[in-house]
Amino acid sequence: MSSIVISPTSLHRETVGHHDPLGELANYGALVRESSAKIPSLPRPSTPRRPFGLRAALVSALVVAVGFGFAWKKLQPAAAIVAAEPTASAATMVRVASPTPVTDGEVELPATVRPWQTTELHARASGYLVAWHKELGSEVQAGELLAELETPELDQELLEAQSAAAEAAAAVVQARAERVEAEAELKVSEAQRERVRAETNLAISHLARRESLLATQAISQEEYDTFRRQVEARSADLAAADADVSRRQTSLSTKSAVIEAREATARSREAGAERVKELQRFKQIVAPFAGTITGRTAEVGMLITAGKESLFTLEDMSKVRVQVNVPQAYAVQTRAGAQVVVELPEAGGKATTAKVTRIAQSINSASRTMLAEIELPNADRSLQPGSFVQVKLATSSAHSSWTIPTNTLQMRVEGPHVALVNDRNQVELRKIQLGRDLGGRVVVLQGIRGGERLIVNPGDGLRADDVVRIADASVAAKASTDGPTASAE
Repeated sequence: MSSIVISPTSLHRETVGHHDPLGELANYGALVRESSAKIPSLPRPSTPRRPFGLRAALVSALVVAVGFGFAWKKLQPAAAIVAAEPTASAATMVRVASPTPVTDGEVELPATVRPWQTTELHARASGYLVAWHKELGSEVQAGELLAELETPELDQELLEAQSAAAEAAAAVVQARAERVEAEAELKVSEAQRERVRAETNLAISHLARRESLLATQAISQEEYDTFRRQVEARSADLAAADADVSRRQTSLSTKSAVIEAREATARSREAGAERVKELQRFKQIVAPFAGTITGRTAEVGMLITAGKESLFTLEDMSKVRVQVNVPQAYAVQTRAGAQVVVELPEAGGKATTAKVTRIAQSINSASRTMLAEIELPNADRSLQPGSFVQVKLATSSAHSSWTIPTNTLQMRVEGPHVALVNDRNQVELRKIQLGRDLGGRVVVLQGIRGGERLIVNPGDGLRADDVVRIADASVAAKASTDGPTASAE
C-alpha cells in the first residue's frame, strides 16, 4: 500500500508583496482537498477492514489540523494589523482657533435723521379748495397763508347761529322788562297792604273806645256790633293784602329765574355763533411754525372733509434729531451726554462729533434695543430728515469679553454651540451666547473663558468625547487670527 506524505513545507506558501491570510487559508483548504483526492481507492474486501478506515480518518484529521495550525500562525499578525488600523483612523484631524479678547473700542450703529418738528396740516372746516399758495419745498414762516377754502354751508350755519343768538338776547331783554314790571306791581301791592293795615288799626282803636262806652251804657249794643264788624272786615282786607304781596314777590322771583335762564340760552347761542365763526377762520390754512413744505396734496377744486385729507406736510429742519436704536448689550453703557460720532455716508464720510441728548431709559421688548436721540444743528440743510447715518458709540470690554471666528460656530436646535478640544484631545460641545456680529468674527457674551481650542468648521459628525488630532500649530495659529481685529468696532 502506497502512502502520501504532506510536508509542512509544501503547505507553507509565502506570498510575495502582499500578505493575504484569508487567501492562504483558502489555499490550504484547496491543498487538503487535493491531497485527499490523490489517496488511491483500495479494493473493497469481502470483509470490512475497520483498522484501515480508522487510519485514513486519523491521517485526514492530522492533515487538516496541521493546515489550520499554519493558517492560525499566519492570521495572528494580520488580525493585529486589522485591529490596529481602525484605532489609528478614528482620530480625526482638525484645525483649531483660539478666542480673542475684545478691547475697548466703539460700535457703529445705523441711525435715522428726524426733523426737529413735523406735522401734517388738515382742514378743520369742510368745503372746496379755491387756492393754494405754497409749493413743495417752499420755505414758510409761522402764520403764513398756505391755502384757502370756500365753505357755503359753514357760512349759512354762521348766519343761523347769529340769528339764534340775537333772538336769545332779545328774550333776555323782555324777561328783564317783565321783572321790572313785577317789581313795580310788588311795590303797589305793598303800599295797599300798608293802607289796609292802617285802616285795620284805626278800626281796632274805635272798637276799643266803643267797648268802654258800652260798659257805661253810653252807646247801644247795635252800634258796638257795627264797629266790631268793621274791625273784622279790615282784618280780612289786611290778610288779602299780605297774600297779594306774597304773590307779587313770588312772581318777581320767577321773573328773575326766567331772566337767568334766558341769559344762559343767550350765552349758549352766542357761543355757538362764535364756534362757527372760529371754524370760518379755518377757511384759511396757515403754517403753525416756520419750516419747509415737504408734502402737498392740495389741488384747486378738491372737496375737503374736515379732519380727513392731509393738505400739506411741514417740517422744521433748522435742527434735526438723530435717532439710534442701541442694542441691549450696549444700552447699559449709553448715557445722556455720552460723546458720539455721526457720519453721513453720502457726504464722503463726513463725521460730526456730538453728544447723546436723551435716552428712552427702557428696552423695547420687540427689538431688544433702547432708543437714543442726538440733536444736531442743521442750518445748512446738510442733514435731510429720513436719511440714513451711522453713529459710533464708545464701548467697553466689560460687557463683551471675547470674539471667535464665525467658522467655529455650530447652530443647533438648543442654540449656538462651539466644539472644542480638551486636554485629553477629546471633543467637548459647549453652548454659548452670541453678541454682535463683526463679519468674520462674532462677539461671545457667555460660554467662553479664553484659552479654549475651538475646532474650525466643525462637522455634524463630531460627537462629544470623540478623539481628534490637532493639525499643525502654525495652521491653528493662523486660524485663530483670521477675520477682523478683536475689537468691538
